[in-house]
Amino acid sequence: MNDRALKVLEQYDLEIISTRRGRGSYICETPQGLRILCDYSGSENKALFQNCVMEKIREGGYEKVDRILPNKEGNLISRDWEENKYVVKEWYVGRECDTASESEVLAAVSNLARLHKLMHFEEENPFATRFTARLPIEEVRAQNAELRKIRSFVRKKNAKCEFERLFLECFTKYYEQAVEAEQKLGTAQEGSREKAGHRTVYTGDVCHGDYNHHHVLMSGYDIATTNFECCKFDYQVNDLYRFMRKILEKHDWNQRLGMRMMEQYTQVRPLPAGERRLLYVRMLYPEKFRKLANHYYGSNKAWVSGRFLEKLEALNSQEEKKEKFVKMLEK
Repeated sequence: MNDRALKVLEQYDLEIISTRRGRGSYICETPQGLRILCDYSGSENKALFQNCVMEKIREGGYEKVDRILPNKEGNLISRDWEENKYVVKEWYVGRECDTASESEVLAAVSNLARLHKLMHFEEENPFATRFTARLPIEEVRAQNAELRKIRSFVRKKNAKCEFERLFLECFTKYYEQAVEAEQKLGTAQEGSREKAGHRTVYTGDVCHGDYNHHHVLMSGYDIATTNFECCKFDYQVNDLYRFMRKILEKHDWNQRLGMRMMEQYTQVRPLPAGERRLLYVRMLYPEKFRKLANHYYGSNKAWVSGRFLEKLEALNSQEEKKEKFVKMLEK
């Protein structure tokens, strides 16, 4: 974001005391508190839905979420002369959750559980159809098809680099996990089918969609949660899965930490049997391998970076510990 983006602030009824650069943004000090100017890729309807979710959270007594502010014309999205889209949001003093600190990780998990209890709509919501996730089985089927396509591509290459040879060598192991996850999701879906179609059954539960340590701001015992751009109606346990997976990768799949995270979450929001099963299947799926394969396939394959090989070797080195943790979740 360049300095010209600051001209967008003229579209708001704000008294700006000072500005400073943030990560891809500008943080503004005003008499009413901090505000943040940042790019926005969504639609006006998505911005309205985000604010709808955050208002629901605030109604439950959780104040520190980054609600989007309307400009002078009442629109949530503002544009510069090149039609680039921006939003101005409420912002808070704090630092990102420290993933090396077990106490902060556990506090972030409790924070997520509290948010999930508040992110529920009892009545039918007008945004439900537009911002509802796909069924997990459909998502996994598409990912497995993608894996097969990448394997086929690598197999056909005449001269293979070290990464590509290792990729083919360990592909079967990871793909078997992917197929097992697809089968288990299919069985679960058949056993609990409520409606036909490619959309998740509407339950009223909303996910943050991108809950990670960057979006959890710590200020003493106080926590703010930001960046709801990916929020949607979905199984809330998917938020827990993504956060746990990323943290456990950083902690070499520490089983004790993983189970403590589970305990911390369920103390605030007990997991229904179906969501607990979904968490197990999500953890079973070789997501890191799929992402690495996808990143490789979308890169310049005439010259494969050594980072791909390093990441695949690191993934393989953690696999045994990950499998042990996943087995604990199956029980």
